[in-house]
Amino acid sequence: MNVYIKKESDSGRGVEYNLSSNIFDINSGSRVYFIQEVQDEKYELIFGDGLIGKKLGTGVDSDGNIITANYVVTDGKDGNGAASFSFSGTLEDDNGQIINPGTIIVTTNQTSQNGSDIESLNSIKYYAPRIYSSQYRAVTSSDYEAIIKTIYPDTESVSVVGGEELDPPEFGTVQISIKPKNGSFVSDFNKSQILSNLKKYSVSGINQKIVDLKILYVELDSAVYYNNSQVSSPDSLRTDVIDSLTSYSKSLDLNKFGGRIKYSKVQQVIDNTNTAITSNITKVIIRRDLKPVLNKFAQYELCFGNQFHIKPQGLNIKSSGFKISGESSTVYLRDTPDVNLGQTNITSASQAGNVFLNRPASISAKTGVLSLFKIDDNGNVVTAAKNVGTVNYEKGEIILNTINITETSLSSGVIEIQAFPESNDIVGLRDLYLTLDINNSTINMLRDVIASGDEISGTRFINDFYTSSYSNGNLIRK
Repeated sequence: MNVYIKKESDSGRGVEYNLSSNIFDINSGSRVYFIQEVQDEKYELIFGDGLIGKKLGTGVDSDGNIITANYVVTDGKDGNGAASFSFSGTLEDDNGQIINPGTIIVTTNQTSQNGSDIESLNSIKYYAPRIYSSQYRAVTSSDYEAIIKTIYPDTESVSVVGGEELDPPEFGTVQISIKPKNGSFVSDFNKSQILSNLKKYSVSGINQKIVDLKILYVELDSAVYYNNSQVSSPDSLRTDVIDSLTSYSKSLDLNKFGGRIKYSKVQQVIDNTNTAITSNITKVIIRRDLKPVLNKFAQYELCFGNQFHIKPQGLNIKSSGFKISGESSTVYLRDTPDVNLGQTNITSASQAGNVFLNRPASISAKTGVLSLFKIDDNGNVVTAAKNVGTVNYEKGEIILNTINITETSLSSGVIEIQAFPESNDIVGLRDLYLTLDINNSTINMLRDVIASGDEISGTRFINDFYTSSYSNGNLIRK
């Protein structure tokens, strides 16, 4: 908003007054105004009283009493995605001649984004006391969170990590991650503006840096059993389940740094969608998207912030396809855990059973190695490269050694890398922004032949409708 004050006898717009969010560094001559919401989404401008801020009036020293306020009205989040624009206005060439508007071509480099509706009451209740308690100084993580929200109103969630908590530590540094509303990334221009405005709040000697958003996607693979006699169409029931999960994905538990997906709640959301649903068997997958630098040798690190489940035979880490230099075929990632195949001291029946079944009796380390494989024309799995990286199952961390990626199978230019978590309760650790990805989740509707009255013994259910509660054996991410 631009606010101007002028006298009745003055021409033009007058003297500009600036918005102020606090009364610090304001004296009786400061040309400032304050803004507050009154009711029904209407706003009120408040000017100084001669003690705090310059007072409006008709005196000799006054700037006048005619107020002009210019502001932009948007469509909120409905305006996101606009890509077609036409030129409006006039342009002059170097000779002062007006250019024909019909010859001006507008090229859209990026669609409109980050538009949002009015701030919710929950957001106001959350941030207002934090802004007050910060007293406009950035010392604690809560201070940064509140002040950044003031500096950059498009903020949806903020993660602030002290340098001493990083691995390796970076003392004297504060790492900031910002999730904008209805968007994924903060532009370089906005980053520089935020950092510049933070300087007047932060402690001297502390450096701030804003890192790009790291999103931890959570996908569901759910088999939903239903009573066929209580539903007209399984497709409509599936749509209802997706709608219920979509509503849950927008809850306060998720879509924030430090968010948590509670497995029991997810199952409850599915079961409570309709009385026709008798049960569900839901598996959880966590995913990070790797944006490679094409045609350049580089190393990559992906942190999931959650411990991986370890199957001794592998198949814990899966990826979408990509190509590397020196290999014409599409390759995929796979893991091989570091396991101890030998067993010398058998002290329990369970260990004896492991040896008897010829399975690894123990896992010697919480790490593994990554390799690349391809599928030949006959459908056989062929190793393309060994030891291309490491995986730390305990930390939930994947590291790719120096590699030259030339192409990705996905049109988005990313490589999707998934893992199976050790716990189905997923937490967004530190700077990981947690989101439930419904679009990439799988919801299968299965007829409950027992509840539907088709049979009583359950023999057909076990043979034809049984769903495993554990991860599948596919080599490639589906």
